[in-house]
Amino acid sequence: MSDNSKTTAGASAASDFEAVSQQLAALREDMSRLADTVSGIAGRRGSHTAADIAEGYSEAKHYAVRTGKSAEHQLEASVAAHPLLAIGLAAGAGLMVGAMSRR
Repeated sequence: MSDNSKTTAGASAASDFEAVSQQLAALREDMSRLADTVSGIAGRRGSHTAADIAEGYSEAKHYAVRTGKSAEHQLEASVAAHPLLAIGLAAGAGLMVGAMSRR
């Protein structure tokens, strides 16, 4: 009876080992598919993110150009409206830069 129980235990262990091996193989395959899916999602999100960044950069560039032109027009209008004040400010700024560069 002990030989029969050892044989049964050995067969049970072999079948358990085979079942675990099959489950591990299935798990590996599932993990591989999951990695492919996650990689695909990340790639799509990455390309969307890159497009969003490019669009944001373009908008920021246009905003800076518009703001710069607006500031330039405002400065020109201010100088045209108050020419003596503009000359005085420019002379004062020149004197300050000259005094600072001597030290």
